[in-house]
Amino acid sequence: MTVAVTCASACASACASACASGVAVSKSVAPFSTLQHVRAAGVLTCGVDVEEPEYSTSDEHGNREAFDADLCRAVAAAVLGSRARIRLVSYPDDRSSMAGLRSGAVEMIPTLPDDFTHAVGTHLRLTSPVLWDGVGFLASAASAVTEARQLSGKKICMIAETNTEESVRAWFAREHLDYVPFPFQEEGEMEAAFATGNCAALAGERTRLAATGELMGHHGRPARLLSAVISQDPLAAAVRQGDRQWEAIVSWVMEALVQAEESGVTRANVNALRAETLRAEGAVEGRGVGPASALAANPTLWFLLGGSQQIGSQLGLENDWVDQMIAATGNYGEIYRRDLGSGSALKLPRGENRLFADGGVMVALPPQ
Repeated sequence: MTVAVTCASACASACASACASGVAVSKSVAPFSTLQHVRAAGVLTCGVDVEEPEYSTSDEHGNREAFDADLCRAVAAAVLGSRARIRLVSYPDDRSSMAGLRSGAVEMIPTLPDDFTHAVGTHLRLTSPVLWDGVGFLASAASAVTEARQLSGKKICMIAETNTEESVRAWFAREHLDYVPFPFQEEGEMEAAFATGNCAALAGERTRLAATGELMGHHGRPARLLSAVISQDPLAAAVRQGDRQWEAIVSWVMEALVQAEESGVTRANVNALRAETLRAEGAVEGRGVGPASALAANPTLWFLLGGSQQIGSQLGLENDWVDQMIAATGNYGEIYRRDLGSGSALKLPRGENRLFADGGVMVALPPQ
């Protein structure tokens, strides 16, 4: 069960809970195990950025709440099992969500920009990227423009004084093309200019543009997202610095989601594969031989599903933690498809977020 609460009420609740238990909430590192705290509470609290009515110059991404909730749910299932619960705390931008994490109001932020500003001097630790966003272009579906280079000499709408503006300027310079910048201070004015044909394209982060395109479609002005990605903006899960065990748990949950997709473990087959692993474990104990059945040909899958009896204990989790999280959310590809991709209203192409074997950049660290 997911419960969304405001930043203010979550902070008050966290402080009251800490005072009642005699635990001080620190600005940086909490003096207690995050794993113990989550298990005692029976709920994992995560900070998510919720799209504001207007663009924010401090957070240009679109609404990732569904995607973030599933990443949070995966960690909760790994830690708490089948009865896992999550609580989502809404923040308007990155700065406020980071403050909430440092204060102890939340235990993790599922997606935070993985760059120097967010990683250095923040008292936070980031996992490997869990989502690759980036600046792109949205054009009217009725337009003859089908690729970014066709925007040469045309007017481009964007929010002023943002990373998007800088990325557009740099890309056109690299491509030796001209364009007419049309910056705005307000999102509504920019979208009105685009809808009335006063600019050839909108520039922005692709998660944001996908949401804008969906909105335009509802108003009878269909738009298409061009394939070009002119800047890279990786997003990673964030935790407080200082709790190495919790950092490892969150990091390896993210790795396991990708590895499960690479290994073909899905929400539909994980229980059958787990049962096969248990049967193979019985064969190992009874005959002193390696894992039986098809799992013998896939040592990564054998290790991932707990056949080695090592992966859970090293993290302080149950041996079936991967099974629990995949049963709750599915693998990385299933999450992306449901929340951002073809199964969602956004229909955002997977792009760099495809597996490495499929031409993307998502690849899991080897689990053994």
